[in-house]
Amino acid sequence: MVMSISDRIQQSQWVPLLRGSDNIYFAPVIPNKKLQGAMSYLPHGVNPNEVLILIDDTVFGSAKAGMCLTAKGLFYKASFEDEQAYLFEHIQQVEADIGILSNSILINGHDELNFSQLDKGAIRALAAFLKECCQGLHGRQGNGQASTKIDTEMQIMIDLFAYFITFSAGQWNSRSKEAVSDHFTKLNDKAVHQYVEKLLKEQMHFDYEDLLHRLADVKDKLDYNFRREMIEQLVYAMALGQVKQNQADLFMTHLCRVSNVSRAVFPDLVKIVYQCMAGEMNQKKVSDLTEEQLQACKLLEIQPEALSEQTLQVAYREKMADFHPDKYQSLPASVQQLIEQQAQQLNQARAVLKAYLGV
Repeated sequence: MVMSISDRIQQSQWVPLLRGSDNIYFAPVIPNKKLQGAMSYLPHGVNPNEVLILIDDTVFGSAKAGMCLTAKGLFYKASFEDEQAYLFEHIQQVEADIGILSNSILINGHDELNFSQLDKGAIRALAAFLKECCQGLHGRQGNGQASTKIDTEMQIMIDLFAYFITFSAGQWNSRSKEAVSDHFTKLNDKAVHQYVEKLLKEQMHFDYEDLLHRLADVKDKLDYNFRREMIEQLVYAMALGQVKQNQADLFMTHLCRVSNVSRAVFPDLVKIVYQCMAGEMNQKKVSDLTEEQLQACKLLEIQPEALSEQTLQVAYREKMADFHPDKYQSLPASVQQLIEQQAQQLNQARAVLKAYLGV
């Protein structure tokens, strides 16, 4: 049984967040003055009584700009622009577009609904709620399962994100898996979730040039704001994947060129993201380590905040160089035994840290 929009309003987990906004009104307590203002952009034949949710996006409260939601779809009007109508049956994709400068909702990947009077939390909740409405009203086919085919543009976005976040390690580890899962789970999209789950179970063998070609093929289908936000998220993935900052700058130049977004739009993005992530990741890394892992770092003389696959490898090689057999063959057996015990401790420390890093 398909749930109606009215029932969904009563049951959705996102509605309480929307009710907390001063600019969002729900039937039957939408002020008449707001409805009168919204009638200036509602299509002929839409009765005010059909409006279930009204968003007033005006500064002075006239509600002549904003959005109205009915059982059939949503009707949107931005100041000084033409009104737009989107029936639920024609909406395939809804997502929040929250970037450094943007604060909007994307319909079908390209139509942008801007809301100057809603904060980012309300935008995210509204996008999630609209997505629920669309998924519920598109109908269930066959065995009752909704289509889970992922959009081409979202697939290339996830593939690029996965490529950069695994760039240094060359494969998945526990931290990169957790980061990817957390990042895309918030989209509340079943097809995305299934694709991410499938990706996390596979070994990565993405070819960078192929990824760029795929991005070039779909760029004309992508809204400019989507392309811009995609680059912001991919730089974040580079930082998480411990791509060196100069290499990240080069990658970002490639992405801007291929996606037709000016590099000048992001003058200091790599620098800012890397500075913020360095402090956050170092603090989290130290707090995440167990006493055994901290002791292993101490034995190998690695600063916990600097722990990575590369620093572990270098430290281990330097330490083990002191235990080459040629250096202690002439020593008494008792001393040789102590040295071998020390080497075993270094091997154990390395194993502990490799398990933590997932390598």
